[in-house]
Amino acid sequence: MRNLIVLILVLCSFRVTISQGTQRLSLLLKCKQSAGFSIYGQGTTKMCLYLGQENKTYVEAQADCTSRNSRLAIFNTLEKFQIVEPMPNVWIGLDDIATEGTYRWADGSILDLQSELKKKIFYPGEPNAYYVVENCVCQRCWSSSEKLVDAPCNWKLSLQDLSGMDRQTTQKLIASIPLSGAAKI
Repeated sequence: MRNLIVLILVLCSFRVTISQGTQRLSLLLKCKQSAGFSIYGQGTTKMCLYLGQENKTYVEAQADCTSRNSRLAIFNTLEKFQIVEPMPNVWIGLDDIATEGTYRWADGSILDLQSELKKKIFYPGEPNAYYVVENCVCQRCWSSSEKLVDAPCNWKLSLQDLSGMDRQTTQKLIASIPLSGAAKI
């Protein structure tokens, strides 16, 4: 029997508060001065992303983000989600580890499972805790759909069984610095 190997990468966001308007240039400068960081965006929503090359479990991803003075990225608006949507197999700063069925973003806020946002960012029927250990959320790690799913937090992905995915894309460790509010530049 062949084992399923899945690749999940990391999305981190810096714990900085940037006031809108006056601090935009500061953020751009900080992004450009941080090795490997670049501005990515969807429409008027922009995020500063770091690209690396390591695969991690959810806990390892959290630790990696902490070591970068950041946290797993929060995509709590449709505009922010559209930035991560094309990225396969990345951990998102959203889990129900503390309380089964209550999904908390990395900043402590709760995702309303009845909201329009939930319906637009999750694969239909997800999160579903199909396996008891599905407490963490990742992007496109369970299906080819460009949506979020709940998955076992201990998944550590490798490139071996990823047919059809761009190798360069799947090797990225992604961290982000969201701008304040709607993350607009």
